Order: sequence, then C-alpha cells, then structure tokens
Amino acid sequence: MSQKICVLGDIVTDITLPQDGNDTKLRLGGIIHCVRSLWALDLKYDVKFAAPAYLSDSILKYCSHHGVVKADQIGVVKGSPYNFLIGSVKETGNQNYNFILKDEVKIDYIPDELDSLNNGYDDILLVSGNFEIDLILEKIDTSPSIHIDLSNNIENFSKLKSICCQTIFLSTSSSLFLENFKDFKDFSKRFEKHCKVLVLKENRGGSRIYDFENSEVYQIPAITQPIVHSVGVGDVFDACFVAKYRELGIEKASYLASWVASEYAITTYPDDFKNGVKRVLGTNIDDIVTMGGCVLPWEKRALLDIYIAAPDFDYIDTSKIDLLVECLKYHNFNPRRPVKENGQLSIADDKQKRRHIYSKDISLLNKCKLLIAVYLNDDPGTMIELGYAKAKGIPCLVFDPFNKAYNCMLTEMPNTVSSELDVIISEVFNCLSKVNA
Repeated sequence: MSQKICVLGDIVTDITLPQDGNDTKLRLGGIIHCVRSLWALDLKYDVKFAAPAYLSDSILKYCSHHGVVKADQIGVVKGSPYNFLIGSVKETGNQNYNFILKDEVKIDYIPDELDSLNNGYDDILLVSGNFEIDLILEKIDTSPSIHIDLSNNIENFSKLKSICCQTIFLSTSSSLFLENFKDFKDFSKRFEKHCKVLVLKENRGGSRIYDFENSEVYQIPAITQPIVHSVGVGDVFDACFVAKYRELGIEKASYLASWVASEYAITTYPDDFKNGVKRVLGTNIDDIVTMGGCVLPWEKRALLDIYIAAPDFDYIDTSKIDLLVECLKYHNFNPRRPVKENGQLSIADDKQKRRHIYSKDISLLNKCKLLIAVYLNDDPGTMIELGYAKAKGIPCLVFDPFNKAYNCMLTEMPNTVSSELDVIISEVFNCLSKVNA
C-alpha cells in the first residue's frame, strides 16, 4: 500500500527582486516548494493550506497540475497580500527577506476543513508559518507521523512545549538556532522530548541528523552546484525526506533529499527540476551515498581562518571586500583582514614599522587555512600574498568582481577565479570541507 502524505502550511507569492541584471520573478512559494518536490518524485499526496482568497483559484489550479490528489484551504489570510520579497536569491549572505505586512496577518480558519486533517494519513509534513500551530496539532490524531519544519517562525524553546512529533527540521539561518546553538550535542538534547529525529540543515555545509531512538548521529553532505536560487531548497529537502524515510531509512533518505534539493537550487523551471530528479532517481542509492559531497559543520567554520588578501585601504572603495566579508560571516566563517588587524602603512613609515607589519601579516597568513584575493586593482601586496600562499600549499581563490583578471599567472594559480560571489562562497565550503576532513 502506498504511503499517504499530506503537506500543510502557508502559500505565499515569492517575489524575487531584480538582481544581476535579471527581471523580477514571481512564483508561488511557501509549501508549494514541497509540492514541486513531491511532484518531481512522481508521488500523489494531499495539500492543506492557508492563503489569501485572491490566490485560492491559482493555488488549486497549480496543485491539480502537480500531483495533488486533494487540496483544501484550511484558512483564509486577511490583512496581508502574502507577498514575500527576496533581495538576495542565492543566499551568498543575508537574503534580505521582507514579508509584506506580516504583523497584520489574520487567519480565518475554516472549521470543516480543519476537521478533515484526520484523513488516514501516514505522514503529515507541517511547515510552520503564520497559523496557530497548536490549533493545527490539536486537530490531528496520533495515528499519522507528524514532521514539522520550524522555519523562522519559532523564536524560542518555550513555543515548542506542545510539539511532540516524528521529525523536526531546523535551519542554521533560523533565530532559534542562532540564539541558542553552542554545541551540537547539547543543542540537540533540547529537542529530544519533542521529536524522535532532529534534522539540522546547515546550508552548503550539509546536514546533521540526530536519531534519538537509536542514539545515532548522521552527517549528510551537501551537493554544491552553481546556484540559481536557494529559496525553498530546504522545503524540498524536507518533502523528499518525508516521502522516502520509510522506504530507505533515515540516512539514505537524507542523502537522496540532499541531491534532490541541489537539483532544485539550479533552476526555477519545474520541468527542468523534474528531469534532474529523474536522473537522480535513476542512480543507485548506494552509489549516491558513496559519492559523498561537502561536509562542514557550523561550529567548525569559525575555527578555519580565511586570509583576505586585498588593497583594503582607507583611501579606496572597499565595498566589494566588505560584501565578501559580510557573506563569509553570515555562514559563520572567520575572515581575517590583515590591513584592518595589523595596520595600514604610509609612504613615510620607516623600515622598522614596515618590517613589523610585514611580520604580523605573514604570521597571520601562516595561520589561515584559505586565502581569498579580492582583485580590485594591481595591488602588488595582494599578488605577493597570493603567490606566497600558493607556495605554502594553502588553497587560494580569487574574487574578481570587475572581471579584470586576464594575466595567466593570476587566472591559473588559484583554485578558482570568479566574478560571482556565489561561486566563491561555494568554493570556500568545498575547500575548507577538505581541510576540515
């Protein structure tokens, strides 16, 4: 008998603001990301959603074309257009989300539809949102396995008191994580009375899973490919995991979910996504596990210093350096800026001071596990530091924001040269995951 799945949560309109010369892009978001995941897996399932009335017809039509057997609106959203503005679609750093009039949201629940939640489901995937999660849980009996993505809507542990479920999904970008995480084991234990399995999604660094029933911890790699967008990728992971954990077990279902999520991140076209998932499903799951990927836990990143080689001087525009550093810090890396830390020389400084600054810069560089050169101009110090690091066997990347790197020594010496910040961030994960291993 096939697994009967229901996906429950908000449906919004994702609006990707113009960036990198691209036009504004609108598409249905919220749990529709889960819908696309299950559709790509060729599954049949139900959907229960809250949305504004003006979206209802479009949602029902979309669901009917994407494998949904029955779609029911459990709540009508008022007070907000439910538009989700996205300022940075690739999550190189903070994505600058803006949920329009979120604080004005009011949901009028539809009692008959709430009562239909007990419909013989095996698994219910609930993505937390603006609805009352306690009210929803009261309406679900104990027979289905409930899986809850806490998203960014649960800010403290006191709000978990009513939750007792099969799986909790949590992201390192959530405030619950950022404000409470120090150590994985201690942090995980705080969820033990609320779920059987905790899935911590660590962006491009993979995922960690705590199986409390069997006292097992699984480290699942991320698959890093050039990202077109990152919005909803975690929801796609959730849906694939829920759809496959009974068949494959927790670990293998997570490996598959990681690959499916990576396919979602490289396109915004559902048919292309489905074709990518078809290729993944055609691969033996044991081969997928063997292939591995990028593993770099959150707390390990801060221990791997990154040397920023750049003309980081107060008399030039350093905004591109600032942006790179901000993005690295967002992912919990520890960028080191030698000019800021050790001082800036002037033409009038004597030999002793120059020697002192040189020694401190070299000492810092020798401590670092990765060098990123920011090519703003032909700064000799940046080029020398790049060559020195390469000779020492330190991985090197060149961020070339203005596409000016033509010299063959500059293009061929580093591991990667790119004007795309997303490519640089992905390569930081790849390089440092190997160092960490």
